[in-house]
Amino acid sequence: MKKITSLSVCSLLSIVLFPASYVHAVDLGNFPGATGASQKITQALQAGEATTMAISATTSATGLTRLLIQQLGVTQLQAEAGTGALFQLAKSRMSAANFTALSNLVPDMSGLLAAAPAANPIGGGGMAGTFLQLGLVPEMVQKFIPIILRYVEESGENVLAAALKSALMGGM
Repeated sequence: MKKITSLSVCSLLSIVLFPASYVHAVDLGNFPGATGASQKITQALQAGEATTMAISATTSATGLTRLLIQQLGVTQLQAEAGTGALFQLAKSRMSAANFTALSNLVPDMSGLLAAAPAANPIGGGGMAGTFLQLGLVPEMVQKFIPIILRYVEESGENVLAAALKSALMGGM
């Protein structure tokens, strides 16, 4: 029993201490039960890598999210999810025609909307609560809005920018 425990501890340490690329360098076939654990770890790592590659392939920073990242120092995920949450709010407050025009103006609007976190019915908190879910202080809402508005204005869509401003600022 003591020998099996020692082997299990050694196997566990080798898996924890060595990067995944070195796990295959050890012949785990000599240790009963170690091969199954090694296969499960390898599968989990491969699944994680595939998910990471899929996410990064579909969510490259657009001009707007790049501006938020550069000017506010947020991560790409925070920029996309925060922008998406603000656009969801705008969608609920703008006319369908104005939001369609905005969607045509902003690259990957559907991706941004999908990146927004689900509303938290228990915690509430509105947009400030949404930004807290993203690891951002509530004051960041007021920093995102001018950058988003400027992005729309710089595209020459002043009327659309005014409608967006009214949708985002109304009720805040």
